[in-house]
Amino acid sequence: MSEPEHSHPINPLPPVVVALFLLIAGIEIVFALGARGIVGGPEAIGWRIAAIQKYAFADEIFSWMFANNIWPVEHVIRTVTYLFVHGSFTHAAFAGVMLLALGKMVGEVFSALATLAIFVVSGIVGALGYALFLDTSQPLFGAFPGVY
Repeated sequence: MSEPEHSHPINPLPPVVVALFLLIAGIEIVFALGARGIVGGPEAIGWRIAAIQKYAFADEIFSWMFANNIWPVEHVIRTVTYLFVHGSFTHAAFAGVMLLALGKMVGEVFSALATLAIFVVSGIVGALGYALFLDTSQPLFGAFPGVY
């Protein structure tokens, strides 16, 4: 007799990938609940726009920091924080699905710390490339640079 096959109904995911996904999903849930008036009161409607203004990576800010050689932490941190702010629920959903799919492959080969480092460093390199190679007033936000 052969042993019965024990297959999981859902493929197991590396914990670091699940944690990144839950962070992105948690932020998006707060924005969605705030936009519907369920949490935060009337001012919650603008939380997404406020988060984009505060945490998205802006080429103009980076250019100013580079030109003046002044690097305030509140702006330097945007090279990472933009990865967790999205323009809409759909934007966050697609980024989350891509993170789960590609993160599973990376997380199965590399350690949790290396997987996290790949996500963060890719996001930083993406932001720097955005600032150095493009001249735009459009902010950069969303997890896609870190995911890819």
